[in-house]
Amino acid sequence: MVKKRQLLLDAALALFEEHGFAHTTIQMILDLSGVSKGTFYKFFSSKDDCILAIMEQRMQEDVQIRKNLETQSYASEFDLLVDQLAVPMTLPEKQRIQVLFWIGLYSGEFDSAELAGMQLKWLSERLVHLYGEEIRPYAYEGAILCYGMLYQIANTYRIYRLNEPLWKELVPKVLVYTDILLRSMQARHEHIFDSHSLSQISSQEVHHLTDKNTLITDLQAFDRMVQQSREPATTKELTRGLLFLLQQDETNRTLLQVVLQAFQREFETNVFYPEARRIQNQMEWYLEQIN
Repeated sequence: MVKKRQLLLDAALALFEEHGFAHTTIQMILDLSGVSKGTFYKFFSSKDDCILAIMEQRMQEDVQIRKNLETQSYASEFDLLVDQLAVPMTLPEKQRIQVLFWIGLYSGEFDSAELAGMQLKWLSERLVHLYGEEIRPYAYEGAILCYGMLYQIANTYRIYRLNEPLWKELVPKVLVYTDILLRSMQARHEHIFDSHSLSQISSQEVHHLTDKNTLITDLQAFDRMVQQSREPATTKELTRGLLFLLQQDETNRTLLQVVLQAFQREFETNVFYPEARRIQNQMEWYLEQIN
């Protein structure tokens, strides 16, 4: 079943690239993948759900890339952030997803608010860490401007069929200009977004992503399904253990990550895989944000 899900995702990605999201139908995905309609709906509720699954999968890979880079030695936090932004953009598979992500975000063809919120949350915190707490009130706007410049650069290169951008040279320049804009906003006490819009961007979406109580509720519902199933005792104990760790007042991030890895392996070939994968993604996003 896991292989069929990946076949669907690979076929959908190829079709979204060739025909665009709006002009790709579920039947086209089924024809290219060779997977039945019934199997498609076991994994995805809609075409939107399918493209979001593609992006979630790649975003988790980005999270791991960023974490791996943090273990390396850098001369400065600036150099680390440059690589955290540039390295994923140099990988062919990432470039394909980034095009779809930004097109979807700007066109509104599908709802990518949660994924955008995750990206903006991460970069805004990195900008605060790099440039200081004094820019925090403007950090989300800085993240939007930074990603916006990177997207427009990538889009311009693509439209004019230029050679691939040298991201490790371009990203530092974009970060420098982002810093200049942030300092100017701070000096003027001036925001680009009105307070209501900024509150929606920086608080409501992120709160939804980082709400521990919601994660606990979701995991409790999942645990009930597993406990009532015919799954082995080890599978049931693993799910119950993950729930127990999440319910603790003080989050043991290291232990949660270890158990989450075991959770992922346990459910990879399991009938509960789609729901387990969703739980895993939410948990990893939560852990990423409390880092």
